[in-house]
Amino acid sequence: MTFDDVLATVDGMGNGMLPEGWGQGRALFGGLVGAVLFDHLDKTVAKDRVLRSFSLSFVAPAAPGPVSLHSEVFREGKSVMQAMVTARQEGAVVAAMMASFGAARHSSVTIAVPGAPDMPAPADSLVMPLIKGVTPDFLEHFDIRYATGKPPFCGSEEANFSGYMGFRCAPQRMSTAALIALVDTWPPSVLSMLRTPAPASSLTWTMELLDDPATRPSDSLWQYQVHTDQCSDGYGQSQATIWDAEGKAVALSRQTFTVFA
Repeated sequence: MTFDDVLATVDGMGNGMLPEGWGQGRALFGGLVGAVLFDHLDKTVAKDRVLRSFSLSFVAPAAPGPVSLHSEVFREGKSVMQAMVTARQEGAVVAAMMASFGAARHSSVTIAVPGAPDMPAPADSLVMPLIKGVTPDFLEHFDIRYATGKPPFCGSEEANFSGYMGFRCAPQRMSTAALIALVDTWPPSVLSMLRTPAPASSLTWTMELLDDPATRPSDSLWQYQVHTDQCSDGYGQSQATIWDAEGKAVALSRQTFTVFA
């Protein structure tokens, strides 16, 4: 089932089907869960408003099967709207997204985001291998390449890395939901430092949009760079920047993750 196929399973009432083949350990791939939530929110209450930021909590492992989505607007002002969408399986919440939308307004303050760093070209980067039973199933749907740093469980001396990300089967059009799925393809940054496999998962995820992803081609490779702030007591925090293929910053991402090692 392609990315577009998954989004198409959700009807106007918010009833959908989370697919097989998109797994990540014992749970469904979090990026797909976030994309499904946002797509429903966008179609039901946001209606083409500009997303400025969202905060996503992974409350419980989502599993393949029926899912029920519910969107709610908390407040809608002249420029800004605050809304929330939840996903439930068997009556229990598995994920919740709080999103802020805001119309553009005139401002005398402009601070540019740094351009993309110098990285090896995609052709010279390390393609994330697909190893049955080792790498997550969902990676079959994505093209992930490490430009600097190392993949998980390689015993790297640092947890920072950069690379490229794209769809193997590109969606019909690029969208914010598609970018949400792409950004979460990267594993918690500290896994690069481990020498043997260990479980890890995202606890909370915040992403801030700087530009509209829909203006980019859906088959392009996006650039990504992550920096780890700290990790202790089994919890860590990292922040990342996402650029389009031309090196223009489009989003900022921040995660709190858990690691069981």
